[in-house]
Amino acid sequence: MAESDRFNSLHLQSLLDTARDKHGLIGLGAVVATPEDGIIALAVSGDRVRGGPAIQTDDAWHIGSNTKMLTALGWARLVEAGSARWGMTLAEIFEGEELHPGWQDVTIEEVLAHRSGVTPNPGVLWMTGAGRNGDPVRQQRERLVAGTLQKAPAGKRGEFDYSNLGYIIAGRAMEKEAGTGETYEQLMRRLVIGQAPEGAGAGFGFGPPGAIQGHRAGLFGGLKPVGTGPSADNVPAFASAGTVHINLAGHALLLLPFLEGPHSLPEAMRRKLLAPYPDAAADYALGWGVQTGKDGRPVYMHAGSNTMWLSQVVLLPETGAVIIINTNAAGIQADKAIRELTGQLMTRVESDLR
Repeated sequence: MAESDRFNSLHLQSLLDTARDKHGLIGLGAVVATPEDGIIALAVSGDRVRGGPAIQTDDAWHIGSNTKMLTALGWARLVEAGSARWGMTLAEIFEGEELHPGWQDVTIEEVLAHRSGVTPNPGVLWMTGAGRNGDPVRQQRERLVAGTLQKAPAGKRGEFDYSNLGYIIAGRAMEKEAGTGETYEQLMRRLVIGQAPEGAGAGFGFGPPGAIQGHRAGLFGGLKPVGTGPSADNVPAFASAGTVHINLAGHALLLLPFLEGPHSLPEAMRRKLLAPYPDAAADYALGWGVQTGKDGRPVYMHAGSNTMWLSQVVLLPETGAVIIINTNAAGIQADKAIRELTGQLMTRVESDLR
């Protein structure tokens, strides 16, 4: 294949422009990266806010629940440092605190794999009241988790039930086991961003990004920008479940260590995080969805949305590539666009790199 025919940013730009026009989206951004070459294609299309300035390639995007694989990596880094271990139970992590007997033997893996029995989300009253009362986020997280674990599990341990609240518990568990007084947010900057390859994590932060705005459906149709204030994201205590923002290149470089290559995570750590849990029949690992590709080989995927953004990540271990696609709106058309682009990019990347 001639070098000019290989997939590059110009090809990606054309795909994004076509998808944005077809589905009536405000903005789109995507990146493809490999362990050997780093970023091989990166492009953006559209506006930061409807009718506003154009999106720039280094703008940060809200990635929602694609935070989860990073939280699982944060716990793995604590294990690596000797501050925590795999298999720890909630009784061990929250030793000395009041726990309902139903939580005693639940392990951190069950929490990270959505099999702990915890409900999907905190209650609506907490989300609209105590979760937005202005108290320090660590205190909010501590009170929410303590109140949750004092009550009987609402779900059945061992059954898959996707849970943001479970990942809030995981964030609090990191604070407990680190034993340094650092918040989850500080731990992630030190353990995940601080140990990532150069350039990884560019634009990393929590809450609404500063330049691009998310959009939600307006009362009379269309898409309405949500601004950059507190109401433009979930409550701050949701951080470990899904409030990260990051730019496209920084995000891709942050995920490349999940693949074999010059900056790979330690092999045992990588295997642990990517292994379907509790066994090979499961379709979720620790922060990653697990699918079988057309050739029978594993493909790792995850989507994230706070209902105002949509982010899709794809990890192709056999091909050796990371694909990320983001849009600053959510809804039926955003979902269709992301699905179409995901299929197009997977087909093209797998064809080029094999």
